[in-house]
Amino acid sequence: MRIIAGDIGGSHLTVALFEKIGKNLKLQKTKRASVDSRLGKSEILKSWFDEINSLVGSFEDVYISLAMPAPFDYSEGICLIQEQGKFLSLYGVNIKKEFCKELWIPENHIKFINDAEAFLYGESLFGKGRGIDSILGITLGSGLGSALKKGRDIRDASLWNFPFKEGIVEDYLGSNWFLSQAQKKIGIKATGVKELIDALGDSEVLKEIFSEFASNLSEFIIQQYEIHRFDRVIISGSISRSAYLFQEQLRSNLSKSGLSVPFEVSLFGENAALFGAAAVFFEDIKDIKLMVT
Repeated sequence: MRIIAGDIGGSHLTVALFEKIGKNLKLQKTKRASVDSRLGKSEILKSWFDEINSLVGSFEDVYISLAMPAPFDYSEGICLIQEQGKFLSLYGVNIKKEFCKELWIPENHIKFINDAEAFLYGESLFGKGRGIDSILGITLGSGLGSALKKGRDIRDASLWNFPFKEGIVEDYLGSNWFLSQAQKKIGIKATGVKELIDALGDSEVLKEIFSEFASNLSEFIIQQYEIHRFDRVIISGSISRSAYLFQEQLRSNLSKSGLSVPFEVSLFGENAALFGAAAVFFEDIKDIKLMVT
């Protein structure tokens, strides 16, 4: 049984081909491509189909699982995104039917999962969340994704618009916050956090920005702990690649507040969502093993 898992974001598509062998999930290959979510319906879908087609020669006995951002009707496969500045051309489109028509595969061979849930599911099965009963998962990138694990249940926490300071939490933990800080403090116009780090190097300004970010993130974690009482926090997303710039202060802030919950950076990064998406085709996840060559 071959499984194609995809992680779909506002600016990219990552796809992976897996082989299901008994209780083993074997990763064969992965591909990542830039996709502009502001394009028209046919252009977006064609880019997705092209990348998926490049993984296999035939779709016989192929199953597809896609990790998609909310809002989305995951059971029916209908995109409901209309207020986040991305995928506007896909609003109301039945993505499942589009895939069936293009790839000639039955509807029951296609599943959809929330992207934050997929990340936490993959990390819980194979990574830093293995054996942990209660987890808050946070994806930090252009926006903020979140999921909560309680026992065997993993669900989208949808905390991006949770009231925080003078706005919502995404205003203070997404990449736009970093870019606005750089613009405000020294007049630098950057397009992403990595570009900002490259431009500022080991400067006091960069340390100041990440110190404030650590303060915001620790405040948010403490706030959510009072509500959800989790045993571990795991972060992923593009900003987590810069964790070396803020994790020490974050842990210190949590400790000073009296919160002893372990904080971890995802073992697999953005691939965790691919592993979680692929695992939805396993009826029994007990003793499931990941094979990565």
